[in-house]
Parts: sequence; structure tokens; C-alpha cells
Amino acid sequence: MNYVFRQLSRGTFDRKFVAACALATICLQSSAAHAQTTPTERQAAASVLAAIDRLQTQLDPPRTSERLATGSDAERDRLLQRVEQNWKGGMQALSDWIGHNPEVGFKEFKSVDTLMKVLRASGFRVDSGVAGLATAFVATWDSPAGVNGPTLGLIGEYDALRGTQGDFHGDQHNAQTPVAIAAARAMMDHMRERRVPGRIKIFGTPAEEVGPPTKTTMQKAGVFQGTDILVRSHGSGGSTRHARAGFGVCCLNINEVKYVFKGRPAHQMQSWNGRNALEAAVMFYTAVDRLRSSLRPEASMQGVIPEGGIAPNVVPDRAVVDYYLRYPDEVYLAHVDSMVTRAAHGAALATGTQVSLDRYGEYRDGITLGTLEELSFAYAKKLGAPRLVAEPDRPAGYEETGYLSRDVPGVGVSVASSNSANHTYEMTADNFNDIGHTAFLLDAKIMAAVLYHFLTDANFRAQVQTEHHEMSQLLGQYLTALRAAYAAELRSPP
Repeated sequence: MNYVFRQLSRGTFDRKFVAACALATICLQSSAAHAQTTPTERQAAASVLAAIDRLQTQLDPPRTSERLATGSDAERDRLLQRVEQNWKGGMQALSDWIGHNPEVGFKEFKSVDTLMKVLRASGFRVDSGVAGLATAFVATWDSPAGVNGPTLGLIGEYDALRGTQGDFHGDQHNAQTPVAIAAARAMMDHMRERRVPGRIKIFGTPAEEVGPPTKTTMQKAGVFQGTDILVRSHGSGGSTRHARAGFGVCCLNINEVKYVFKGRPAHQMQSWNGRNALEAAVMFYTAVDRLRSSLRPEASMQGVIPEGGIAPNVVPDRAVVDYYLRYPDEVYLAHVDSMVTRAAHGAALATGTQVSLDRYGEYRDGITLGTLEELSFAYAKKLGAPRLVAEPDRPAGYEETGYLSRDVPGVGVSVASSNSANHTYEMTADNFNDIGHTAFLLDAKIMAAVLYHFLTDANFRAQVQTEHHEMSQLLGQYLTALRAAYAAELRSPP
């Protein structure tokens, strides 16, 4: 993929010096330049970056996380031991089984059936087919002490990649739900024994690699309503990292759009009696290529023509062009989208065909919280995770949908789990060897530790909730600033 990322981050300069220094503005601009992708974003985000910086100073996530992770806590240590017992006592084998039986998005029937049986045997009640998605489920466990406590959520995926050599788990989704179950079972034991009220939910989310984003579908259906925190894991072909507080998404803001051209069939020997939808699609595809010089260089438009006719001797009366339109922010992405839409209608007008748009998915910036990112990274250090990178990475939310992280605070845990890049056949092999198995176990332990502190430490829980509320407000300000910054450029032509 062509990854171009927008970043928001904490400043690293000495604030007392800046306050006393005539170069305060220059220092702030330098921090923003490091955090943002485009000049327009840097200009628009300056005040937002300063506000995020002040919030992080107030909450001081690194200090809190270091105290929680390195402090003596016998209950937590027992919890982490149970996570390991759960992983080695069956969840590693379950991860391997899913890995050896790959199923692509919306077709994960064997995996889901097996996972639901395991969850029911573990004491969860399981609702299947949630949000109208056949391979989505929610597993719920209520504490014997009552549910008047936090609802802890864990996200699991299980879909495989589509590949030229067959379906394969080259993004290690096979491990995600077994990892979540290993962590959840340990939390259940702790809550049951210590009489801690609350609820645990595991959300089985299908088809992450296909689109539309099913977590958005489930969110709109109210599936995540009432959840207080969400944690998830994901394989990593690089390093063990954590993210800066801010706004972002892993692979840019995306509009997924199918442009469906309809014409009129005819025999090719009398093609003038038809209207060629494929020619319209090719003209459109070429026109999009000609748009690139009129759009900012960070724009990415990736398309294929999955439908282009039935037989060479029949004028195609239907053709489909499928595009992923990407940009670092959603405001300018709307402009990219409008330009491409005009190109589609122009191609249809020129060829005497018709075009309709199927907007089947969109991905947006999510909210990244310093409180949860720093805590997960502190435990990665404590537990000896490999390839640690101390410098915080770009904000990416905790989930590709973005929208979900705007509603529910959460964190994604990603310990280095392969010697190869994500989405490769080589990464698949690491699902079943020591580097993968060790990383998946560490993911489960880190997730359990985050949930443990959120459940048992009211002060930490309040910090997470405060940060999420404040960041939600700042996101609105950021988008408003972007609209103002792009206003002149996005005016309609005379």
C-alpha cells in the first residue's frame, strides 16, 4: 500500500524556556512540522497541537504508566500468569488452526463456529449474526458480583487475505481472537475471585480486509453501546511501537467507491447499435489519471476494473470501476472525491452511457490516547517485547474505522510478530513459529494489564475518560480549522 500518514503529537520542547523565550512561535511551528504531513495541516493544526500538548502535560501519561507497570502488584502478576496458561493451554493451538484454515471476509464460517463454541464453553453467552452480518458475534460475560462496573471490550478479527496464490493469513488475523480470549479468561478469573463487578465483551468482527468497514456497521447498529474501553491486537512485521496522542488512521482517510457504468448491448459487428459501458469505464479510468496534477501530491487514487463485459463479440452493457480514494485528512478527501465524481459523469456523458455510484465504505481518522498508549508500551518494556522503539509513532487510532475510536476509548497492541512485512506470504509462516507465538502471548498479557488497571484503578479510569472527552472536542476544532484553511482552494470554478 501507498502509506502517507498525518501525525499529531506531543511537543518535546521545554515549556518554561518557551514561555520566557521570544522564539516561542518558532518552537511551536517546529513541533507541528514534525507532527503533520502537509503544510496546510500544519497551519490548521497549530493551536490544536498546542492544546494536545497541554493536555498531555496535565495528565502526564508516561509517569502514570511507569508507576502502574513497574509497581508491585501481586494480583496483576497472578493475572498475567493466567494469561500465559490460557494461551499455552489451548489458545495458541486455536490460533494455529485458524491460520491453517484461512477464510476470506464474510466467509469465515468455520472460524466463527469454532470460536463461538470455545467462548460458550468458557462461560460466555454468545449472540451470532449481529448487525445483520452472518459472521459477526458478541460474547458477553457478567461478573457474579454484578454488572455495576466497567464494561471491558476486546475486539477479535479472523478473516484471511485474498491472494494470487490462494487465501492466506498474511496479516495474522488468525491470532487476534484467541489472544482476546486468553486475556478475557484471565480477567474473568480475577473478577470472579475478587468479587469485582463489571462485564466483559468480546466482539467478533469479520471482513476487515474487504470493506465496507464492518466495525462501523456494527457501531451504527448499536453493538458497541455501553462499552467503556476497547482493546485489540494486531500482528506487526516491523517493530514494537506506541503512538502519539492525536488523530490519525493507519492507511489514510479512505472513500471506497464503485462507479457502475450502464450502456446498451449489441453484437460487435453492429456496435453502433449499442452503448459501450467498458469504453466509458476506460475513459473514466484514464480521466482520473489526468486529474493527478490538479490534486495535492498526497492524494492517492487506486482503482481496478473488476467488471468489464462478458464476451468480446458483445458490446458490454455494464462495467464497474472500484476505487479507493485516499488523503491524509477527510476535508480535502471530499474535494478529491468530487473531482473523481465529475470525471465519471463526464465519461458517461461522452459515451452515451449512465453511471451510478456505490459508496460502500469509508475510513476516517481515529482518536489516539496517550494514557492508553503509554501504559501498553510500559508493559511491552516490562515484559521484554522485541524491537522496542522508544520514539512515539504517528497517531492511528486503535481501529481502522476511526469512527469507533471517536465513541469509545481504546488502544491497539502490536508486538513485533514477524520478520517479514504485513500482507505477505512470508509473514504467514511466522504465525506458527516462536516469533509469532511469543508476540501473540505478549499481546494478550499487555491487553489484560490495560484492562486490569482500567477496571481496578478509578483514578486511571478517570484520566482515560477525561482525555477521550477532551480529544473529541479537539477533533471537532481541528476539522473546522481545516475547512477554513482549504476554503479558497475548494471554491467552485468561475
